[in-house]
Amino acid sequence: MTVEKRTSVVATALGAVLDKLCALTNHALFIILLGMGLVLGANIVLRFVFENPISWSNVVTRYAYIYIVLLGTAVSYIEGSHAQIEFVYDSVPRPIRSVFDLIHYLGMMLLCIILIVHGSKHVITMWPVHSPVVKTLSMGAVYLSVPISAVLMVIFLVKKIFELKFK
Repeated sequence: MTVEKRTSVVATALGAVLDKLCALTNHALFIILLGMGLVLGANIVLRFVFENPISWSNVVTRYAYIYIVLLGTAVSYIEGSHAQIEFVYDSVPRPIRSVFDLIHYLGMMLLCIILIVHGSKHVITMWPVHSPVVKTLSMGAVYLSVPISAVLMVIFLVKKIFELKFK
């Protein structure tokens, strides 16, 4: 089997894994957003109709929003729907674009690995700490959103590196 064929097989396998992870992440984002809307809606009704708001609603929705932002950022990056300036990129020949892509992917991968390593250390450190309002919610669970989104991006970046063509 040639090197090109092997890299194509790896990219295809990573693509399948990434597609499933993106679908799972999109479903999770939908459920988190739906839950957040329900909690906020119930809190509004309870506050203004019964004058008895839910004490933990702001805390839970704030932490849900953190997951929405970080997981949404990872999905947006994977789908290529993030903001980008392509003026210089579009004006150079294809082989130079591949070099730009490689530099971009390696730089992002380095950043994601830093987020995974330091984020995981922070998760471990913060796991015994609990929210003052919601005693059962570990702060480590909130901080876990950082390494999870970074892992998604690393898988995507590895796939993109295997797909690069310098010809």
